[in-house]
Parts: sequence; structure tokens; C-alpha cells
Amino acid sequence: MQSIAEQLIPFAVRAPSGHNTQPWQFSVNQDSIRIFPDLSRRLPVVDPDDHALFISLGCALENLIVAAAHQGLAASVESFPADEPEACLRVRLSEGADDNTDALFRAIPERQTNRGTYNGQAIDASDLTAMLEANGCESVELRPLRVGDPEIEPIIDFVRQATIAQFNDPAFVAELVSWIRFSQREVSARQDGLAAAALGFPAVPRWLGRWIMTRLVKPEGEADRQEKAIRQSSLLMLFIAREHDKRHWVDVGRSFERVVLTATSLGIAHAHVNMPCEVEPIRRRLAAHLGLNAGAQPLLLIRLGYAKQRRPASPRRPADQVMR
Repeated sequence: MQSIAEQLIPFAVRAPSGHNTQPWQFSVNQDSIRIFPDLSRRLPVVDPDDHALFISLGCALENLIVAAAHQGLAASVESFPADEPEACLRVRLSEGADDNTDALFRAIPERQTNRGTYNGQAIDASDLTAMLEANGCESVELRPLRVGDPEIEPIIDFVRQATIAQFNDPAFVAELVSWIRFSQREVSARQDGLAAAALGFPAVPRWLGRWIMTRLVKPEGEADRQEKAIRQSSLLMLFIAREHDKRHWVDVGRSFERVVLTATSLGIAHAHVNMPCEVEPIRRRLAAHLGLNAGAQPLLLIRLGYAKQRRPASPRRPADQVMR
């Protein structure tokens, strides 16, 4: 029979991750759960310093905490404790939940990155406040940017510049293609990566998908597509780490997951437009434009709004495949 701690892992693995790499492993020991980075699933081109990998661990951690609270358990978190032989996040569980997370818990299986079209409807001020207040990490700053306000125009330009830079880089395109699952057979066999259906593509053989991505997808066209998607959205939300280290990266993930679970509970969709945070020279220019303090880094940029339709969910590996 599974322990209560083991029952939390399937909720943790519903977390988002870069290219849906799912770069985590878990171990359970009585009342403790450890989350380890799986460096075999890192993205050396788009994420050379692994900050996005550790953001993904923070997302999984937050899902686990929400699910624990739903079970009436409080979670005490230690990030990279010195007494552990390997770098990990250690979660100790005890009786007595700290808060009511029922709405967030229900959102875990519903939350998805929806890359489709949004309808441009404005988000109510009360819903925006709820999302901002969901950030429980003082180490993370959130900056909302309403679509249509003049201050969003430079951000859209940064998205365009970074998108063009990425799709002009053969190594970036090759890494992206390696994580796209072009057919249902690939999805079923791998249970990770970016499913063609989630990207809005028809299922095709891998050779054809690779040819389309390398020959037909053009940098300017992709930049146009991303700009159009932003302008059809309601809001951009930028997540800024006050320091650039593993603990702050994990906190960005925790903050992001709590915000998008709140958004999901309110019927608000989200998708990443993270390109200017991924291209390091452009990230520096973005930080300067925002007037950030030395050390602070803009690490996640998402668009929010009301999706015209739901897309198929990305696959997840079962919990037994990520357990040590």
C-alpha cells in the first residue's frame, strides 16, 4: 500500500517544465520527500546555466505542497540542505495543513500551457489581485503588463528580437526538434516532450516534422506569430528573481506555479513567451530596461487570457518512472 507521501508524487509530476523535459526525481522516506534534479534531462542550448531546470523543480515542489495541504499535511521545505549527500529539495510532512488549498488542488490536473488563441478580454482587477497575492515568495517580484498599455511595446520588441535570435540558431532548433513528439506513437513511447497536438500541429512522421521545423519555420514568421499571440492576450506577467542562484530559481518556480494554479481556478489560461529571458544578451538588455537592481534577473515571461479552446494536455511520465 502506498504511503501518503508517495500518493503526493503524481500531483508533483503534473508541474510544467522547459520543453516538458520533466527533469526531476523523487525519493520518499517515511515523512520526508526529496526532489532531485535530473541533469540527464537538461537543455544545454536554451538553458545553459540550468536556471529553468531548477524553476521546474520549484513548480513540482509547489504542486506537492498544495497536494499535501489538501491531505491535511503541513510541509516544511529545505532547499539544498548541507547535510544531504546530493543537491535536493527536502520536504518534511507533519499533521496540520497551514492553509486551505482546495481550489488550487483542483486546478492541478486542469492546468496546462495553452499555446492557442486568446480572445483579448480584459482580466478583472480582483482576479489580477488574486494572482499577484498568490506569490508567496518575497524573493520573487511580479510585474503585470496589460496588453494595450504603452509600456508593453518594448517588451513585445524584446520577444521579437529573442525569437529571431533563437530560430536563427541551428543548435536551438535542433534541441527543440529533439523534444517535439510529432506522432502519437512518439507520445506514447516517451511520455515527455512537446506533443504536436499541444503545439497545434497535426501528427506527422518525425522526418516530416523535422523538415517542416528546419525548412519551413522562419525566424521572422515565428516572431510575427508570437507578437500576434501576445496582442490577442489580456496580460503579460514577468517573474523576476531578486538574486541569480538555485534557491531563487526554485522560488521563481514556486511563485509561478501558485500564480498559474490560481489563474486556472479563475478560468484564465497561460502560455510562455519566455524568449527574452532565455537569450542571455537580450535578458541583460531587458533587465536594464526594467531598471533592475544588480543581481536581479527576469527569468519567466508568460501571457494570460481567456483561451478560445482547450488543447490536449502534454504527456507526463508515471510516478514510478521518476522514483528513486
